[in-house]
Amino acid sequence: MIRTKVSQQTRKVLGGVFALSALSIGVNHAFAQEVEEDTKPQSKNIEIIEVSATKRPASIQDVPVSVSAVTAQQIEKVGINDMEDLSILIPNFEINSAAILPNLYVRGLGGGASHSIEQSVGRFIDDVYISRAAINLHPFMDVSAVEVLRGPQGTLFGKNTAAGAMIVRTAKPQSEFAYGFDVSASSYSTTGGTQEVNGFITGALTDNLDARLAFIYRDKDGFYKNTMDGPDGADREDSGIRAKFLWHASEDTRVGLKLEYMEYEENGSDTAEIGAFGGPPLSAWQDIATASGADGSTITEAALDWVVHYNCGPATDAEGNDIGSFCPSREQESTNVTLDIEHDFTAGTLTMISALQNYEYDHQFQGLDMGFANLFRAIRQEEYDGFSQEIRFTSEESDTFDYIVGMYYEDSSLKRDQTSHFNLAAIGGEVYTEEEPWTQDTQTLALFGQARWKLTDDWTAILGGRWSQEDKDFAFRRYLKEYQTQNVLGEDEVNREESRSESKFTPSFTVQWQASDDMNLFATYAKGHKTGGFSDRIEDPEGDIEFDAEEVSSIELGAKTTWLDGALSLNANYFSMDIEGLQLSTQLEGTVAAFTVDNAADSTSEGIEIEMKFYAHENWNLGGNYSYTDASYDEFIGGADCAERLRNSDGVCDLSGEPLIFAPKNKWSLFAEYYHDDLFGDWDFNARTDIAFTDEHYTDISYFDGAKQGDYTTYNASMRVVSPNEDITISLIGKNLTDEKIMAWGIPSGPNILAAMAPPRELTLKVSYRY
Repeated sequence: MIRTKVSQQTRKVLGGVFALSALSIGVNHAFAQEVEEDTKPQSKNIEIIEVSATKRPASIQDVPVSVSAVTAQQIEKVGINDMEDLSILIPNFEINSAAILPNLYVRGLGGGASHSIEQSVGRFIDDVYISRAAINLHPFMDVSAVEVLRGPQGTLFGKNTAAGAMIVRTAKPQSEFAYGFDVSASSYSTTGGTQEVNGFITGALTDNLDARLAFIYRDKDGFYKNTMDGPDGADREDSGIRAKFLWHASEDTRVGLKLEYMEYEENGSDTAEIGAFGGPPLSAWQDIATASGADGSTITEAALDWVVHYNCGPATDAEGNDIGSFCPSREQESTNVTLDIEHDFTAGTLTMISALQNYEYDHQFQGLDMGFANLFRAIRQEEYDGFSQEIRFTSEESDTFDYIVGMYYEDSSLKRDQTSHFNLAAIGGEVYTEEEPWTQDTQTLALFGQARWKLTDDWTAILGGRWSQEDKDFAFRRYLKEYQTQNVLGEDEVNREESRSESKFTPSFTVQWQASDDMNLFATYAKGHKTGGFSDRIEDPEGDIEFDAEEVSSIELGAKTTWLDGALSLNANYFSMDIEGLQLSTQLEGTVAAFTVDNAADSTSEGIEIEMKFYAHENWNLGGNYSYTDASYDEFIGGADCAERLRNSDGVCDLSGEPLIFAPKNKWSLFAEYYHDDLFGDWDFNARTDIAFTDEHYTDISYFDGAKQGDYTTYNASMRVVSPNEDITISLIGKNLTDEKIMAWGIPSGPNILAAMAPPRELTLKVSYRY
């Protein structure tokens, strides 16, 4: 035990040394010697970032929207591999990407642990709406920029953007020949690591046709240490390829085509357990499990750590019958075909975007750690096909009046089947297999428009609105079979076919005042909505399974300012959001985690967000962000399951006044970045340190103490050297340097809580080449 403590402390000290070393060299050279006169000149202004938040390219300081942007350079410096890494750079943005279901939260609004709730934060890749969260599980590949828009974005971006929108732009084809690749290897402080190679090549195929090919391959050995017969959690192999073409059909017409295929295969589990309810030790649950294969003398207590205990070897039931081996795993493949046509007229530009999306996955999961591995086994298969079409006309920008009008159509089909094997004889229960196939077909039609009036040189008014119509057809069955056979037992327990239709109008109105060249002030009122649907967990064959749309009304006051002759930018905004019919996935009481979806009572989210960047010196960039969020239920009586302290005198859950999940009150981050030209001969040097604090918050609406993540601080750092020709970059990147134990999400299940951990400390060595 003493040896373990010393090891943990040593890792933290080494992590701190690494974090400080990234700055120490910079401090020594910045203040112990003068900068050479022949140092390459650098701009004394902060970088001007162009965003597409208003469907028109504009400086982030000019748009009257609460938006944060991450450039390709930042992605490289910080070592961002996927969406989950973004939260350190973006205020009021939370994400977890565990395999059960990835979720994005902005200002306390998000999805939940259910496949039937739509997203609250819409995701768009190259102007195409990504309608299912499962696609978010793939890593970033050849990304040029990411924007996160906070607050309702219904007018220009449509449904399921009640909390905001995330815009991902991949790199475009260029006519000039270029190529590049990155090779990296990392190691986790616990076990495992990642090896990755990615790259691109771009150039002209003909005089008027440009192309770009990008690829990625990543091989990860999981950071959870498995004490039993099976892989560490979770070993994963990703691969992907994307081809983009840009045809300059004429002086006024451009045609783009994107073909993309991505896949991954994961073995083992990225979910552990923590002891939450004071029950028997983990070994006791392992011992009563049906041939779990556990050795009670070697199994430790379920704790918030990177250790798991699941057996993927041969297994028998309580009577000694062979029931086969079973191991958590997931395989997924996704395809995307996007056709983008733009034609310039005298009055403006017509844009037509057609997209086909498809994904399929097979997901095996089970009761974990506590020994339910062989008592409960599940196989989930899901397939999605979607077609979308957007037609948009953007007028020429004018000093007096301009506008955007358009229409959007979407037709999608979702099929899912879950096979669950229950072998509960060891705890006095039944032995059977349960089948739950369901389908959902969705059609959406929307018309939208936005007009902008320049009232004076300084005052602008923006009025917009979107009308949308959505129809959903839902079918669900549940029936039983003999355990692990195809022999059906009796009649269907549940057989439902339901349809619903809804139409919404979401307006927005903004007043913008350009108080000076360096100060942009704005006030916005906007509405957004997340469409309704049907719960995919049906316990009552005749019960109400439909839930209504979630509607958000928002008021926002913002200021975007520049100081010190462009060396300092300081942006701040206040928001107040009223949420009507907040959609929630609540856990049903029982042993195995199961969920139902319903509308909670009204909720409120309000707070402030601040972002700052400062070009402090020729060699230093400083910056940070801060958000304060007060998000809670105004009134919510009737949650399916909750902590005993939240039950009223009638024994009913009363969550009124409780904070929304994934809504930390305080969140801040700071960064310091140092540059030095020709530090090692003609090689340039760059170092960056990021410190991020996240306040305590709940990860599940049961509000059990074990589902609460305490406040934490993480430290990241990176160092890079760049060759004289700027074609070779060698980077050392460290994340979570102090090995902070962070519960990405937690869901009560049986005697413990299923908990997905954020990664431990990871050190990465990366070599990049560009031509």
